[in-house]
Amino acid sequence: MPLPSLSALAILPVLALPVLALGACASSDMGGVPSAEVATKPPVELVGLTVQTPDGRRILGNVSDLVIGPTNRVEQAIVTVGAPRFPNEHKVMVGSDNLRYARNRQAVILTGMTAEEFAALPPIAGSDRMVSLGSGGALPSSGTAPTNWAGATKSR
Repeated sequence: MPLPSLSALAILPVLALPVLALGACASSDMGGVPSAEVATKPPVELVGLTVQTPDGRRILGNVSDLVIGPTNRVEQAIVTVGAPRFPNEHKVMVGSDNLRYARNRQAVILTGMTAEEFAALPPIAGSDRMVSLGSGGALPSSGTAPTNWAGATKSR
């Protein structure tokens, strides 16, 4: 069997580029779903989305609110877990580094922890809509008014 010529070997990396590019878009831990960092998405695109396992077989909850940091990036998501309107419904906080946005699923994908670890997260204490991470206590509630997102996506 003759050895391939040098010019045939030189073209091999060029032929491999499209395959490598596709591999970068479809990560294996996401079940082949292209994804983006949750921290970089505008908040209005995330609230209301379901939180799913990477394979998409389980819906773990819904994003009900977000904690926005001083740099206008999503730092944590508040996820409502359990059957709606029943006593077992509660909210948990998940760091944005454990979530990925999957546009083609219109969902947020849980990464970096298993569904069992997610289920073991402690519920957020209290029933206030706003949670303060700085002082350890809840901010005063403004009733049932929705979260005001005005200015959340503008640069500071």
